[in-house]
Amino acid sequence: MAFSSAQLQKLFHKLDRQHVHTRSVDGREIDYIEGWFAIAEANAIFGFGGWDREMIHFERVYERTRDEATNCAYVARVRIAVRAGATRIVREGTGLGSASCKNASDAHERAIKAAETDATKRALATFGNRFGLGLYDKEQAGVTPRLSSKSYVLKDGSGTAIAANISGEAFCSGLRQIIQKLDSREQLERYQAHNTEDLARLRREAPTLRTGKGEHFADILEKLFAAKLAKMSPASADHAQPSASAADGITGAETGDASNAPTMTEFTSRLDPRVGVDKSSLPFAVTRRVRDKDHLRHVATLPCLICEQLPSHAHHLTFAQPRGLGLKVSDEFVAPLCAIHHNELHRSGAEELWWKRLGIEPLGVARRLWEERLSEKDKRAPRVA
Repeated sequence: MAFSSAQLQKLFHKLDRQHVHTRSVDGREIDYIEGWFAIAEANAIFGFGGWDREMIHFERVYERTRDEATNCAYVARVRIAVRAGATRIVREGTGLGSASCKNASDAHERAIKAAETDATKRALATFGNRFGLGLYDKEQAGVTPRLSSKSYVLKDGSGTAIAANISGEAFCSGLRQIIQKLDSREQLERYQAHNTEDLARLRREAPTLRTGKGEHFADILEKLFAAKLAKMSPASADHAQPSASAADGITGAETGDASNAPTMTEFTSRLDPRVGVDKSSLPFAVTRRVRDKDHLRHVATLPCLICEQLPSHAHHLTFAQPRGLGLKVSDEFVAPLCAIHHNELHRSGAEELWWKRLGIEPLGVARRLWEERLSEKDKRAPRVA
């Protein structure tokens, strides 16, 4: 392919949502990128001297004068030529621009410029998501996710914010971790009281936040509160010692016992460091998910499993573990893929079928790479999410 690996990597990246604007047209919202941004992206990817723009045709669509103001519209066709090595890639796009000004010359000038800019964006969009191609897809898979306008605050037993401006998924995940390790009825009731309002908001504002069986996350959390409170008698709960299973999840720093040092399945809650969590002991089956950035970096240095090209990405095999609350599978289930095949896989739909069509067993490769990682003499203990 004529483009360099670095250029291909940039072209296959998703369009950052922060560069997407919205306007209302005939009662519906239209997403778009601005002309200056498209040109800046072309300079960044193709190089300042690596592409040319030429307006090969324009014509006036209409012109009207009313109340001392001139309104006009133009249609333009722009040709983009990109130099990729010894290859010259040519794309064209057509755009429309209109303007209304008291000065007729200003109206015509602005309309022509708007048409040229619109045509330029349409021509550049043929090069992929970074130029707004993903905005034409209803799912907008080529654009980073929208930032939720609804944020939540996770509070501790005194009503103090542990984590603010977090998503509904993060709120549920954090509260679930904390509920499982609280061993005082008084603490449990206080956490419940201070987080009830956001739980109600969550049910109202995020009705689709449900498990695969259709149960809302807020309902699951309320059941967890009720089940934990039911096990505690009001008279003795505040002075009761943690059960063996609960104590297993508390780190050595909390118990003062060196034998309770964190293991691969123990960690301190990232939202409330005062609470330890052992995911293997949770009644709701929570899969262990190891996080190891060094392993991801190592896998990314390996050639693509399909074409053996570099550079590669460390792709997480989505079918290796059950889906979590916005969590990727464990870092032990990754395989190297180049930008082209990584993008192709994400657009294929069913990942397992995609690998089967290629006749490749990626889980075996991932296990071998992970075993090699564990066999390193000076490895650091991975963090469990």
